[in-house]
Amino acid sequence: MFFSTMKRLAGLLLCLLVSGAAWSHELPDNRATLVLRDGTHLSMTLFVDYTQALHRILAPQKKRQEFLMLYAAMAPQQFEEALGRAQAKFEAAVNVALPSGGQVRLSRWNWPAALTVQQSLREQLMQAMVAEPGHPHVSLAEIRAEARLQQEASTMRVQFPQEFGKVLVVSYRPNQVWVEAKAGDIRF
Repeated sequence: MFFSTMKRLAGLLLCLLVSGAAWSHELPDNRATLVLRDGTHLSMTLFVDYTQALHRILAPQKKRQEFLMLYAAMAPQQFEEALGRAQAKFEAAVNVALPSGGQVRLSRWNWPAALTVQQSLREQLMQAMVAEPGHPHVSLAEIRAEARLQQEASTMRVQFPQEFGKVLVVSYRPNQVWVEAKAGDIRF
């Protein structure tokens, strides 16, 4: 009886460990949040697997580890130039349009610093060399942009670079309320 109970407990512990490991290695999803304030101020925040997007645009013919080795070892100035070219292509491929056909011009792009991106590539390369094969743990990069619309809008069409793959989009128009010196009710 004691051994039977111990076997069940060991089996349960093994199941918990395996399921915990599976959760920790799930690939994150690329996502975007679009917020329309005052009917004419659009802000966009993207969270993307930047390494994968850079691999797809800078060296699609190379295997992932080859890409990581090449760009992680690149001289900082050369890496910054390559990153700048990739970012310009990504910016050009983001397309936000109004139902009338008018294009929304995003500006004030905020990208991760080149030094941070290259350091991330180095860390991923080291992880690929010492970790067991499988899905690498990748943090999503945060990218921001915004736009001022010429007129109020309630509908937009958005397209992201092909290199970003599938992107989950959350869009909303916040409810804005002035709160006087006294307390005010806020609705969600």
